[in-house]
Amino acid sequence: MKRSTDRILTTHAGRLPNPSNMAEVTAARTGDQGKYDELVRSGVTEMVGKQFELKNDILSDGEFWKTRDQAYYDSRVSGVELVPVTDDKPAWILTNQPERCMPEFREFFEVYDALGNTPMPGVTFQAATQRHAINGPLKYLGQGTIKHEIEVSKEGIAAAGADLEDFFFPVLSPGWISHFLWNDYYQTDEEYFYAIADFIKGKYEAVVEAGFVLQIDDPSMVTRYGYPNPSLSVEDYRKHAEMRVEALNHALSNIPEDKIRFHTCWGSQHSPHTTDLPLRHVIDLILKVNAGAYSLETSDARHQLDWKIWEDVKLPDGKIFIPGVVAHKTTTVEPPELVADRILTYARIMGRENIIAGTDCGYGGRVYPDIAWAKMRLMAEGARVASEQLWP
Repeated sequence: MKRSTDRILTTHAGRLPNPSNMAEVTAARTGDQGKYDELVRSGVTEMVGKQFELKNDILSDGEFWKTRDQAYYDSRVSGVELVPVTDDKPAWILTNQPERCMPEFREFFEVYDALGNTPMPGVTFQAATQRHAINGPLKYLGQGTIKHEIEVSKEGIAAAGADLEDFFFPVLSPGWISHFLWNDYYQTDEEYFYAIADFIKGKYEAVVEAGFVLQIDDPSMVTRYGYPNPSLSVEDYRKHAEMRVEALNHALSNIPEDKIRFHTCWGSQHSPHTTDLPLRHVIDLILKVNAGAYSLETSDARHQLDWKIWEDVKLPDGKIFIPGVVAHKTTTVEPPELVADRILTYARIMGRENIIAGTDCGYGGRVYPDIAWAKMRLMAEGARVASEQLWP
């Protein structure tokens, strides 16, 4: 895993705005596999070129091609089926939860539920009528599908003239997969999460075997707290979160820490976020994840002062911290001086060589594409400004 040895490196959380051929990619998804692969390769090449253009250092393939439909599960694991949604079991476990735990903003959510984060011309939201549920023991079907997907991604990266050592590959944590995969089979939460961990373990290993740094995407570390109404106590929430960390570490058991980065945030919905769990309640659990780097949301208004926690909590020796120095829940484009100030704050606490500038979460689907690219460009400029002060 790269470090900021002579300047502050920049990265992001994985998801980028869609490539120009996204409509074709979507249309080909259930058609000819060869045509679909060709379109994905082309899209990846475009995404890599865009990151080069905007001087981003540690890259992803854009993640635009990833889906979680029934075909995704059928090609990877048995024991999952589509069943009708009900009032108490929607398609996504957190669907319609924000307005229940933040009832003072009900009028806002009536509009938000119809429009989403970044409404696009001609795009409408339709309520899902089916959900994915575990109806029997999860049985992993092997690495065939993920290895094929990784190979297509690598071909797109190579066509852009990029070096694979500069890339990370995001995969969901067991905790975050559970937000989209209902448990209608296992008797306990522990059985449920460890079954998901055993299913996803092979995917983690395939990513690292292919030469990527593995990024674990785990917003569930903090988001599960704010949504239930009534909320869990912090103590009960911590017990559940610790179990999820243990299940994740089980899935990572065969991978060296320096090939893993862990990302968490408080969700991408552009909502009031008044129920966000304070970082101080789980920072120790986050640092229990067997990863070499930790990527956290730190620029959002509700978390911009979280840097103060690190005055009392020490980043473990040898680890890297990736603070979000641009926010993904606002269309405001941060000036480079602000980006630099955020970088300098963490560099002074943790050491310049232990910091890589990152994003609060993925750009794609969270802000309009032109704003996302502007944020990436100005993050690179902010990192340059900070580097000039850190390496005078």
